[in-house]
Amino acid sequence: MDSGWMALGQFARDPIERNSEDWLLAAIQELFGLYDYSGLPSAERFSMGKEISERILSLYPQQDALSRAESYETIARYYDESGDNDRAVDLIEQALNFVEGEPLPHEVKRKELGALAADPGGIQGRGSVEAV
Repeated sequence: MDSGWMALGQFARDPIERNSEDWLLAAIQELFGLYDYSGLPSAERFSMGKEISERILSLYPQQDALSRAESYETIARYYDESGDNDRAVDLIEQALNFVEGEPLPHEVKRKELGALAADPGGIQGRGSVEAV
C-alpha cells in the first residue's frame, strides 16, 4: 500500500512541477475520479487536490470555454469530497455558463449541457444549481 501511495504522490507532483493543464487534470481525475482511495491518507490526498485544483484554476484563462467547463467539473469533485459543497456547486454553475455562452452547434451544446446537468457526483443536489 505504501508503494502505491508513493507512486500516486509522484503522479500528482509531476504535473505540478510541469504546470501543464492536461497533466494536472489527469492527476486530479486520478485522485478524485472513479477509483476509491478512501484507504489512503486523506490529508495528503486533499492537500494534493487543493494544490492541483488551484493550479488548474490559475491556468484557466488560457483555455477555451469547453476546456474550462471540463476543468471546473473535474475540480468540483475535489471540492465536493473535501466538504466545500458551496464551491463545488459554484464551479458546476460556472461550467454550465461557459458552455451556454459558447457559439457551438446546437447538438454539441445540448450534449455538453446535458452531461453537466446529469451531475454524476450528486453535487447539484446539495446546492442551488438549476437543471438545464
